[in-house]
Amino acid sequence: MREITYAEAIREAMSEEMRRDESVFFFGEDIGVYGGAFGVSVGMIDEFGPDRVRDTPISEAAIIGAAAGAAVTGSRPIAEIQFSDFISIGMDQLGNQAAKMRYMFGGHAEVPMVVRAPAGSGTGAAAPLSTQEGGNPGAIRIASLKHGHADQS
Repeated sequence: MREITYAEAIREAMSEEMRRDESVFFFGEDIGVYGGAFGVSVGMIDEFGPDRVRDTPISEAAIIGAAAGAAVTGSRPIAEIQFSDFISIGMDQLGNQAAKMRYMFGGHAEVPMVVRAPAGSGTGAAAPLSTQEGGNPGAIRIASLKHGHADQS
């Protein structure tokens, strides 16, 4: 059995989907040239180019809002929030827009998007950047929001 790191597995899965579907694109803080805070996206900008692997400003609300808008108009975005500790900054867009659009449009809208938010990296970063796995009380991990059905894990 092949052994790879979580980072390698995530990169392989995202790259596989981007090769399979031209509407998938990846964007977030430092994910392009830098390769992501934890190296997950190393080499992806070389393979897919800057139109499909895009660096963003540090604005979690804008990242999640842009992902929801792109998804509802036919793209399949993968949005990365650099640290899960900052997911709450984008919760209005995630909880009140992306999660409800299908219902706000009478079942005629789909919002196929992924939000990656790493936690528990063990980097020794300052307290606001060091939440360990499961460290956000009340956080819900949603594996899929396809066709209005959420799979919780």
